[in-house]
Amino acid sequence: MATPKPMLPECGLYLTTQPLPGNEQKVPSGTIVYFHNHSDSGLPQVLTPDHNIHNRWHFHGPAIEFRGLNWAGSLRKLTPEGFYTLRRELTFEGGSWPKGAIVQLGYTRDGEGILFIARVRSALDENDLFFSDRGLKIKRDQMNILEPAPVFVEPDDGSSGHGPSHTH
Repeated sequence: MATPKPMLPECGLYLTTQPLPGNEQKVPSGTIVYFHNHSDSGLPQVLTPDHNIHNRWHFHGPAIEFRGLNWAGSLRKLTPEGFYTLRRELTFEGGSWPKGAIVQLGYTRDGEGILFIARVRSALDENDLFFSDRGLKIKRDQMNILEPAPVFVEPDDGSSGHGPSHTH
């Protein structure tokens, strides 16, 4: 009877709990990575964070492929970066944010969650929400306070997506 093939985690943002064997310097323990359970060669691969823009990490190659499937099982899945609302009031030293507030979730390189609250800046003419580059650290056991908030993202192909589409 054949040994079953280990199941790989789904693609996404993870925290390493141990260094990647053979790549300990590039992928140490306690750092965020973007994991792909597939590649052109058929091997799983990870990407380390390259830079952060607007409180979101960008992961650029070259990806690091690996054969140690047990290592993939040691990865800890992170709540996806993005926009959320607060399911309840969030109190912290020096203040609180109200239930329903719009926040953005980001991470430090070592996987600490950071919340950035949406603000309307009255000095601007635009009707935009602003998220500072300074936020409030949130513990892993507090992530259940976040409710995903779908946000329309304009395509960068030149189309704006303005207005409803009509069919005749």
